[in-house]
Amino acid sequence: MKFKLNLLIVLATMLGVFACNNAKNEAKSGMTLTGTITGVKDGTKIELAHYTSEGVQSDTAIVKEGKFVIKGDYPTPTLCRLLVSETNAFAVIYVENTSIAVKADAKDMDNVTVTGSKEHDLYALFEKESNRIGEKYKNVITQLYKKGITKEQAEDLKKQLEPREKEFTDLAEKFIKDHPSSAHAANLVSRMVSGKSAAETAKMIKAMPSELQSNPIIVKLLTDVAKKAEYEVSIEELMANVNNIAYKVDTKYAGKELKNVIYLGVLKNGNLCALKKDGTVQIIDTKGKVANQFKANLKGQASSLAVDSDNNIYLLCSIKEEVIKKVRGRKMKRMMPKSVECVVFDEKGKELRKYMLKGVITATGARVVDNNLVVADCRKAKLAMFNKETGAAGAIMKDMRPCCGILDFNVNAKNEIMVANLGAFRVQGFDFTGKKILSFGQRGKSINDFHGCCNPVSVTSLSNGAIVTVEKDPTRIKIYSKEGAKQIAGIEELVKGCSYIPMIVDGSDNLYLASAEKGIVKCVSVN
Repeated sequence: MKFKLNLLIVLATMLGVFACNNAKNEAKSGMTLTGTITGVKDGTKIELAHYTSEGVQSDTAIVKEGKFVIKGDYPTPTLCRLLVSETNAFAVIYVENTSIAVKADAKDMDNVTVTGSKEHDLYALFEKESNRIGEKYKNVITQLYKKGITKEQAEDLKKQLEPREKEFTDLAEKFIKDHPSSAHAANLVSRMVSGKSAAETAKMIKAMPSELQSNPIIVKLLTDVAKKAEYEVSIEELMANVNNIAYKVDTKYAGKELKNVIYLGVLKNGNLCALKKDGTVQIIDTKGKVANQFKANLKGQASSLAVDSDNNIYLLCSIKEEVIKKVRGRKMKRMMPKSVECVVFDEKGKELRKYMLKGVITATGARVVDNNLVVADCRKAKLAMFNKETGAAGAIMKDMRPCCGILDFNVNAKNEIMVANLGAFRVQGFDFTGKKILSFGQRGKSINDFHGCCNPVSVTSLSNGAIVTVEKDPTRIKIYSKEGAKQIAGIEELVKGCSYIPMIVDGSDNLYLASAEKGIVKCVSVN
């Protein structure tokens, strides 16, 4: 607690200094971007867009006689997409409050010419060096993602790519050192601290040049970090009284043939309730034998399930609708998620009731606790609560960063909702009012950290309070206790690339993991 208080004081002090520095900045006139473009018809819409915490913000113009003019207010140099709406082709450019000229060919947006923005000039120099590094390792990456390569070949190729990460890091650090007052330096810092803990972020920024620390991008970043620090805890603090439980793979469990399972639940007697990709629900005993199965008649694609204390099964499906979108000038029909239906069955497959869930369009995770049905919606980046009997909407938990179509959670014995917030590289905890109560983890390479492009994909808790997390690419199952994180040995690669790995724990603390290709793996304690 003392550490957290000290961290909040440091953040508050830094923010106070930066606010004073920014108050001295004089306001400038707005931005005018004058463009000349070939390869499009008159009437084509050109959009200048960037992402904010409120969503996508944009300014637009219409092409007339090969020209267009976009006006807007960009007091801070901003990285934007200059998008040709008819083709979805775009260029990435910096804009700021000054006069900017752009020359572009709609068929070659990678090579636009931008003049008038000093920030873009710096960005172009950085991108030139970044592309040089990327080109240097292009062939290795192509070989790595070829079908049919062996595990040994993949490991060798990954070793060849190790210098690449250092070269990119060195390039970013040199740019920050040489151009500390630039917006792109601030954006590079934001990328470097992405997924890091509040304490680590504050430490990294404190070591940066003062010109960079006062950048509005960094000031906003620190404001967000200060909010996170209020409920962030260390593993040592969270697991202070929790003993480690060692696990091994149960080689006698007959789970290899239980394939194409996309979600797991557990009944009171310890039997699994498994959802297959085709919507079939299987009841699987503790030895891996299918005891019963049924297939529901659903309106949409089954995606997750939950089991209540009466062994009722809540099967969730996402209903899609056909929409028409323009992609590179062509109209394409796509099926997009529209709503979620919940159909409730008893354990024998008899339908009991069904209802629509308001406010969610996907259901990538589900749990039933007491009278509450809790659902994860990866498309809307939130968790939502419903009355399990009627489907009436309740509390909402936001601030999620799903990735790769994945967002899942679990509820522990203390009725804390633990979310695998993989895009943020952490586990976040909420109470049943939707209030944030804790957060731990960060992006990194140590066993206590979460690796890859986004992890963890699953989380659960054991009866003694230990926390179990699942990471993909490569597969890594870890038990968190007062001894830190310990990896379960003997589990082979369960999925390829960025794919979800279902996990559930039964009343005897047996762990189950599902792989579409390799079946279900059971892990038992050896303590």
